[in-house]
Parts: sequence; C-alpha cells; structure tokens
Amino acid sequence: MRHMSDELAGNLSGGQKKLLELGRTMMVDPKVVVLDEVGAGVNRSLLREVGDAILSMNRDRGYTFCMIEHDMDFISRLCSPVVVMAEGKILAQGSAEEIKSNEDVIEAYLGTGLKNKGEVLQG
Repeated sequence: MRHMSDELAGNLSGGQKKLLELGRTMMVDPKVVVLDEVGAGVNRSLLREVGDAILSMNRDRGYTFCMIEHDMDFISRLCSPVVVMAEGKILAQGSAEEIKSNEDVIEAYLGTGLKNKGEVLQG
C-alpha cells in the first residue's frame, strides 16, 4: 500500500481499509490479534493480500491471530485448528476439511431444511 501513503483513509476501498487497520493494530506489537469478519466486503484479490500479510506476520514475527470469519476458503488457507462456536459454546474443532463435513456444523449454520432438500433430490 506504499503507493497510497498520501491518500486519506476515507478514500480507500473496503479491503484497503482492512489492510490499514491491520497495519495500525500491528504498530502496538500485540501478541494476539483478534480479527472480526476480515473478509466482509473485501474483493478476492485484496483478501488474498490480507491473508498473505497475516500468514507472514504469523510465520516471521510469531503473532497469533484469532479470527471470527464465515468465509471457509479464507479460513482453510490460514487457520489450524478451526474452532466453530454456536450459542457461546464450542460446537466442533479440527481441520478445515473436518469442519466442512461436520454434521453438527452443517446443521447449526445451514439448517436441516437444506440437508433434507439434498436428501429429497438424491432419493
């Protein structure tokens, strides 16, 4: 984002603002960073850059990130383990692939209506 260093924050795109927020957070040298809905409103290419920055800070500087996120592609790339919570309790935890196929997670986030619809279509 060096090419935008003279730009006002209000003129940045949603994804650029997320990168700016991440940079500002890192200025205080945190040990743990909690990120809420990082992918919300961010285009895929800029989200890839955000992901690259997170991976780099984790690998190179030892920062720990805890993310609240619904974009499972983004989570799959960055997180291990993945912990799913529902109604304030841990519902499941494991690899991203395990979470994607977990019946309790599917039920909690997609509901039985979708599950039953698939059964009707297959039967």
